[in-house]
Amino acid sequence: MPKGYRHTLEMVDDRTGQVMATCDVVGRPAFATLELIDELGRSWRMQPNRKVMPSRWIVTDPGQNIAMQFDQKILGKLTNPIYKCALAFLDGDGKEVYRLIDPRTNIPDRMFGVGPDDWVIVDGDRLAAKLVRLRREEAKAGVWRGVLKALTSTSDPGIVSIGRERVFPAPVALSMMIIFAVVTDVS
Repeated sequence: MPKGYRHTLEMVDDRTGQVMATCDVVGRPAFATLELIDELGRSWRMQPNRKVMPSRWIVTDPGQNIAMQFDQKILGKLTNPIYKCALAFLDGDGKEVYRLIDPRTNIPDRMFGVGPDDWVIVDGDRLAAKLVRLRREEAKAGVWRGVLKALTSTSDPGIVSIGRERVFPAPVALSMMIIFAVVTDVS
């Protein structure tokens, strides 16, 4: 494994079980250039806009064209600590195409109840996708052991696109999940 290796992440199509993208996380994701491999074996890259205090992450496709940019919207967070937008999704020209927002209106719940299933991706006023928790499937166990496993079972973050088409290519979706974890980490 390379120096600084932390773990490997996969984006899996829940319907087919096919691995659509993988990423070996090396170093701290907010500051590192990460390579993402799609289902065809092509290399995508995600890198921060600067080494110190990055506020934007740029994902490039195999042809080195900008596939998506994730902007942290620092100004909104500085002026309003309970700002609803975590990330703005920008195209190659810097035009906003989506936003990742917390749709809850209850301020105490927004301050203390942050979780992946509380966020949605919107295109203006239209819901494009939402972040969810997907339960991991586990082998059947006895009654008591099954109850204990149900209470302590783990889950994986996922993206559910609204409509027939996926909102993002798999490497873009995986990189968004990596950066989302970074910008919403309260530790």
